[in-house]
Amino acid sequence: MSRIIRTVSLDPKSDELASKKSNFSAWVRKSLQEEASKVQYYHINETLFLERGICNPTASPRCGLCFPYGKPKLEDSKLFNQGIISKDELQNRTKNLYDGVIPIIEETPDEKEHLTPPKPERKYLRRLVKWLIEWI
Repeated sequence: MSRIIRTVSLDPKSDELASKKSNFSAWVRKSLQEEASKVQYYHINETLFLERGICNPTASPRCGLCFPYGKPKLEDSKLFNQGIISKDELQNRTKNLYDGVIPIIEETPDEKEHLTPPKPERKYLRRLVKWLIEWI
């Protein structure tokens, strides 16, 4: 199997969790394959999609095109199937359900200070001055 190297940005808490995995790369591969088995990126029931404009919200695996954010709640699916809410409302509710699952972490001022590069050392200037003093 050929290897493709990708880098991942982790926050300190995620890094701590990742360091506890004996083989982090294998865990990531397994997680991606598990997700792929739960989500299909084509319409599961083409006739239902053409008829209603959206795939079955309770289907498994879920349609990643109609429900890219995740699977809707069962109550919302029932409301949609009864015609109480529209497909757009169902998708908005699903988006709001999964919105914030992966939080956006704001950098604190302390973290920003660490990102500034350190001042370069003037070792060449010091060496030159030291050599000049010795030469004189």
